Amino acid sequence: MVKALMWIRVKQTYRAIVQIGLFRSVFLFGLLFFVGSLLNSYSSDRSYSQFISVGFILLLLSIHIKRGDKLFLKSHFSNFRILLLIEYLLLSLPVLSLFLIHLQWISFLELCGGIVLVSLIEFTTKHRILNSRLQAAIPADSFEWKAGVRKYFFIIIAVWIFAFIASFNIGVVPLAIFILGFITFSFYEECESYQVLLLHELNAKQFLLLKVKRQLLLFSVMVTPLILMFLIFHFDKWYIPIAEYVIFIFLHIYVIVTKYAFYEPNTKSPAAQMFGAFGALGCFIPVFIPLVWVLTIRHYLKSIDKLNFYLNDYN
Repeated sequence: MVKALMWIRVKQTYRAIVQIGLFRSVFLFGLLFFVGSLLNSYSSDRSYSQFISVGFILLLLSIHIKRGDKLFLKSHFSNFRILLLIEYLLLSLPVLSLFLIHLQWISFLELCGGIVLVSLIEFTTKHRILNSRLQAAIPADSFEWKAGVRKYFFIIIAVWIFAFIASFNIGVVPLAIFILGFITFSFYEECESYQVLLLHELNAKQFLLLKVKRQLLLFSVMVTPLILMFLIFHFDKWYIPIAEYVIFIFLHIYVIVTKYAFYEPNTKSPAAQMFGAFGALGCFIPVFIPLVWVLTIRHYLKSIDKLNFYLNDYN
């Protein structure tokens, strides 16, 4: 049973590689090798290894929350949690191996415990409808935010309230901004229908500008109170949340132009997801930020060409 499921995952991975093409596949494997080299270097340090452990647990939690096959596994396999545990262990195997090589036992145990906890979490968002005032305050043209807030409502509210109350602790607000930034990063995974594009009656440049402005406005409204609370208690460390905020601003612009550079109506583009995941690495490894800037310009030009096919009448 486990072998059959793993074989399905291998086929899915192969299909995704075929879809993104040879050039992007080579680029992806080269990128993974580079990331692995960086992780190998950083995991030798105790403090960095713990940061890597927590970051990887959050990554697994994000995958666990968003995956759509939990109901299928639960209904077809009596020991579906063991299957989840095995999958997450296999995904974490490179990082766990690095911790063992560098004798980072605390980080190793943290990650193992996190994997077990993530596989035990029961989280479903299906049929959950939240017509809250928060969603009503979101502009109608920001459907990504409306859908995202509906999906992650309780997580967003819990993280925000906890960070606001516990902002006297120097690490709470930066961690909250990281979680909220990563959640909103995921709002742009799926492409809307072309009819939604036409509703705005804007040309390609105006449309992208609107999307970026809305994203920056809504994200700023979300995190600015937390930044202010951090400054009240830790003004001498003002640069920590400000730098984090600026990094996420660049990453959000990047993910928007990447989405429309590979736009296909009503789909999740494998290429966009691959490049989006690369941008997400900037949350963990800031050295990637300059390369994200270069890709942002490239994807912006490509998204203009892609959107002109649908929005040419408004030029």
